[in-house]
Amino acid sequence: MKKIIVIGGKGRIGSYLVPMLCEAGHKVLCVSRGQTDLYRDQAVWQSVQQVVLDRRQADFTQKIADLKGDVVIDLICFKDDDMHQMVEALRGNIGHYIVCGSLWMHGPSTIVPCPEHLNRQPIGEYGQEKLKMDDSIQRLYATAGFPGTIVHPGHIVAEGYRPVNPQGNLNLEVFSALCHGRNLALPNLGMETLHHVHAADVAGVMAAAIEAGSLSFGQGFHAASPAALTLAGYAREVAAWFGRQADLSFQPYETWAKSISDEDAAATYDHISRSPNASMEKARRMLGFTPRYTSLQAIRAAVDWLIEQGTLS
Repeated sequence: MKKIIVIGGKGRIGSYLVPMLCEAGHKVLCVSRGQTDLYRDQAVWQSVQQVVLDRRQADFTQKIADLKGDVVIDLICFKDDDMHQMVEALRGNIGHYIVCGSLWMHGPSTIVPCPEHLNRQPIGEYGQEKLKMDDSIQRLYATAGFPGTIVHPGHIVAEGYRPVNPQGNLNLEVFSALCHGRNLALPNLGMETLHHVHAADVAGVMAAAIEAGSLSFGQGFHAASPAALTLAGYAREVAAWFGRQADLSFQPYETWAKSISDEDAAATYDHISRSPNASMEKARRMLGFTPRYTSLQAIRAAVDWLIEQGTLS
């Protein structure tokens, strides 16, 4: 049994990871600001120690170190400098540090599915910081033996959250249009890709890294479904869920973007400019991990939940 501290344990990934670790027999401490209600309120949470801390506190990293965990899983670190502060506080007093990265550490793919070591030219600050974190995890282990691992999720899907839709944004009307047989316009030819992952599978990669121990030190692993989806293929499959044939039309992105909100157009551009398509071979080979959910299974679970809650008609 290990004492495992999960920072951000009430969020999308943590809601699956914390129960998974408890069921594996570990003692789990969930660190959060205490402002989030659990949307998966399982009985197992009664055995979880709740620790209220805010990352903005000046002594946050020292307070995490003072908890004296065997493993620290950091789900809410977005900057390389912040990660280094955590590493310095934990150095010499931790058995394993696991931090959450992102597939956006990659730029557009050359070879697909893309392995972890290729196309490391990210677009934008978020991806650049996640790449720096990945590089740092490798360097810290190689030069100082620091036991770190970074896990890079795709578009995280879970019950209680809106999945990235077939246009590449979060507008639920896209699902409604496909459900009711209305026309749906897609940018370009609809051949750009999205790569979803169920939150349970992100949690699964992290749990597998704990089990692998030193084999995972200094390594970065993708966490994605077995295969990415094209926008058009995704739309057709969603329509089929409701007994429909998708009525799709296609426009150059610049023309298409004028027909929707600026927010949705920007989100779509963020996704299709990257068109992630990630390989899960490294996680299979080194951690023995195979995703449980396909992209469509993960999305269907989230969409069904939205329908049950009345959020999506």
